[in-house]
Amino acid sequence: MPLFINDVKVEKIPSSISKFLSQQSHFEESAKVLCNGDTRVVGPEGLLYVGQREFGGTTSSDDVIQVIGSEDATTCHLVIIKHTGSGGACVGHFDGCGTSQGLKDMIHLVQNLSHGTSQGRLEIHLAGGFKDDRKLSAALSLEILNCLRIIPEDIHLMTACITDLNTTMKNGVPFPIIYGIAINIKTGEIFKAKFTDKGPDQPLRSARHFTGGEQMLNIYDHVNRNLTIGPFSYDPHPRANQYAQLPNHVIRKHLSTSPEQEPAGFEDTVRAAFLHLRDYPDPMKSHFAHKGPRRYKKERNGDWTLIN
Repeated sequence: MPLFINDVKVEKIPSSISKFLSQQSHFEESAKVLCNGDTRVVGPEGLLYVGQREFGGTTSSDDVIQVIGSEDATTCHLVIIKHTGSGGACVGHFDGCGTSQGLKDMIHLVQNLSHGTSQGRLEIHLAGGFKDDRKLSAALSLEILNCLRIIPEDIHLMTACITDLNTTMKNGVPFPIIYGIAINIKTGEIFKAKFTDKGPDQPLRSARHFTGGEQMLNIYDHVNRNLTIGPFSYDPHPRANQYAQLPNHVIRKHLSTSPEQEPAGFEDTVRAAFLHLRDYPDPMKSHFAHKGPRRYKKERNGDWTLIN
């Protein structure tokens, strides 16, 4: 039982997220601070952007990456794990697939980044979800908390800006307050964020979501300072072309967990993924023929250049 809140070990997670947040009412204040903060626009320079079902991390000594972040979270949850001694940090974007293993992998990554550091502890910050009608956000909040409670490592929950605490009403309809979040690796500061660039291979990376790719993938090689995509395979999608031709309102209605709350550009992202599935049905031949990941290095202007 290694999850700690206010230095007290958590013995049990309540049956509802509302009960949990009621019992831990101090999270309301930290959530307000985060929600009321300015949303910063982050450009590509020094940025590692992680997408849905991805995570990545590094340390303050990284001369390539300064900020790690993610956005487009509605029912999804954004997770930041950092070590207070080493400054090593990791960001993950969770949608309910591969939650337990993804959290374990993130923790192990931050531990590896902090190897040899004698002082400090693991801390975790959660943001995302809202009070959606299908209660998907609440279910994911509880899943993450229950997974954290039973992992072997001690970890301290510092922020829980999730579901109830991340909800605002617009004309009687609930919306998430925070869609994106980031951490400055050099300073440890966490803030609301929007991103002007999300890195290469976005249609390829998004295609995994529609073809059963349920693992959380680490997309950053912190040793060599490379963005690494894959390798992974997926089954051909028999209706990829049909789905790609759907009008925007149909894509939004039927291919989102929260149609009203999706940010602008959702339909374009989904359509690009299905066009990719149509045109590249076997990524192990089209993108990973060398049996390894697609590796990119960061240029001074923030672009990622393909190495292999």
